[in-house]
Amino acid sequence: MIFSGILKALKGEDDWQDEFDLTARALPRSFGAIFLCIPLFMLITKAVVKYNDNSGEAPYLAIGLVLGFMALSFPVVAYILCLVFDRVSVFRPWVIVRNWAFLCVMVLIAMAFGLYLLGLLPFSFAYVIGLALYLGTLALDIRLASRVAGFDWMGSVFTAILINMTSMMVLYLGLVQALA
Repeated sequence: MIFSGILKALKGEDDWQDEFDLTARALPRSFGAIFLCIPLFMLITKAVVKYNDNSGEAPYLAIGLVLGFMALSFPVVAYILCLVFDRVSVFRPWVIVRNWAFLCVMVLIAMAFGLYLLGLLPFSFAYVIGLALYLGTLALDIRLASRVAGFDWMGSVFTAILINMTSMMVLYLGLVQALA
């Protein structure tokens, strides 16, 4: 089971690989997890639009594309890092695990904003939950860079910061363009 494999990889258990299909065919399938994030991104966007009481229609397609590119920035950064640090052999498992782990985080964030849309949670709580979980991807990336990609502690921290900075830059530049 994928969720169990993610937890095992994060805990550093040696048998985490038994929970994943790590074949060459599994890599493109793992991008299905990123594709599944798009409706979650739209739910979150809908909650933000509702909170801001925006009477106009938000550019959902543009926002979805920007958020999709943000999510896809990870494999690009990971590939470059694997080439630079001669770790190409870990690229596939690293991307597979991280794509599915990112989907799990996005499900939790979307649940918080969904509760806001249902009127069961104030926006400020949903926002704090979403922000904490998104910032938690930094810790997730540090751990996966260490446990799956085999980077040492400093390399894992550098890797995670680079991944998160790149995704935030894509998000910022894309949203500035989409909302201009």
